[in-house]
Amino acid sequence: MLQMIRIALRNISRQKKRSILLGSAIAFGFLVITLVNGFTGGLLKTTKENLSHLFGGHIYISGSIVSPLGSELPMIQDSFAAEEAIKAISDRVASVQYRSKTTGTLYFGNKEQTQKLEGVDFAAEQSFRTNIDISKGSLADIDKPGSLILPEATAKKLGVEIGETLLYRASTVTGQQNIGEFTLIATTTSSSVMVMDTGYTSKAYLNTLIGLDEGDYQSINIFLKDVAEVQTVADRLYSNLASNAPVSPRISADSTSSPRNMSAMRSSLMGMNQIVQVAKEEQWKGTKFSVTTIEDLMSPILSLLSIIQAVAFLVFIILLVIIMVGIMNSYRMVMIERTEEIGTMRALGVQKSGIRTIFFTEALSEAVLGTASGFVLALLIGGILSLINFGSGSFLSLFLARGHFVLQFSIPEALKNMLIICVMSIMAVYLPARSAANLEPAQALRATY
Repeated sequence: MLQMIRIALRNISRQKKRSILLGSAIAFGFLVITLVNGFTGGLLKTTKENLSHLFGGHIYISGSIVSPLGSELPMIQDSFAAEEAIKAISDRVASVQYRSKTTGTLYFGNKEQTQKLEGVDFAAEQSFRTNIDISKGSLADIDKPGSLILPEATAKKLGVEIGETLLYRASTVTGQQNIGEFTLIATTTSSSVMVMDTGYTSKAYLNTLIGLDEGDYQSINIFLKDVAEVQTVADRLYSNLASNAPVSPRISADSTSSPRNMSAMRSSLMGMNQIVQVAKEEQWKGTKFSVTTIEDLMSPILSLLSIIQAVAFLVFIILLVIIMVGIMNSYRMVMIERTEEIGTMRALGVQKSGIRTIFFTEALSEAVLGTASGFVLALLIGGILSLINFGSGSFLSLFLARGHFVLQFSIPEALKNMLIICVMSIMAVYLPARSAANLEPAQALRATY
């Protein structure tokens, strides 16, 4: 067996041109699928990170109560059930944040701009200062009432500079219009034109604008230690909540929820306070909770990435079929060229299995070398792409990490694709190998080509 393997490796080295061509074809196919997988994996990772910072967490617990007049008010009044549910998953939690939010209109001079604002307890959220990407200004006055942090794109549209004053009109939780005054202290790098970037101010100050007490909040945002566990942890959290308090139906990315419910979920997270009258028979006591996750919000993006991966894999298979046809034809020629050599080996006592081993080893070696070369090229190209700065505030910003593409290569995925190529290579060379093994020694030695 070892002798057959040595002969196979010698054959590869003595037919360098053919081996390089076959290996290059395999490397190209593997390069394509590896780059696409790395690209989509990187997009998924950076999009999750960008959206988690935009919405302030991986899992979001929001609440609503029924007012004496029968309308649904977006606020958490009794958090005992939520706190107990969070304690049950504390081993999976990195941090918990309590925030308020609203979407209203900013005014500066004769210009206006719709803007989402998030109320943050800056004293409690020490990590906020390190996680936020400041483009202009500073956070020195962040604790002063009325201090405002805006996305860079919003500040440019309004023409407002650091230190200038703006007016903000928003609805209270009970539906009245209110106006507050803010001072711009800093701007952040805009994440995308696809979603509404968030502005930040003190939670206590924002609460006075939307009709809440200073210590109240509308959502509990949870950052997990491992974002890959988000759906599992969210389901567990929801189950714990449901056993102690009223809950809204779980709306998830893979559920069959109506477009209206999905729209309501996104409106709630964006702080679009919509006053809804609750029928008397549907009213509840205390706070009614709902649980959503970052993946629920990303469902359209996840679907798009799944389609890209499916199309890429189909192209990969088509390329492989073309390459395998080339390998099969190439080894048919190899069999013809080596007929006399094969006859000699058979006459010297080499078994049919030994001849097949030579062919299979050659094909397998070329497949392994080709995939290894393709993977190295993918890493090189990915490294070059990651060095290019595409800037901020563009259409691509949601998918970028500080202006750069991130390609996340999966070793298990690469090994799976390598195994597919190796199996298909052996399948492609099977018929030529069987024909070569079945050659009669005497006839093979008499054959002339």
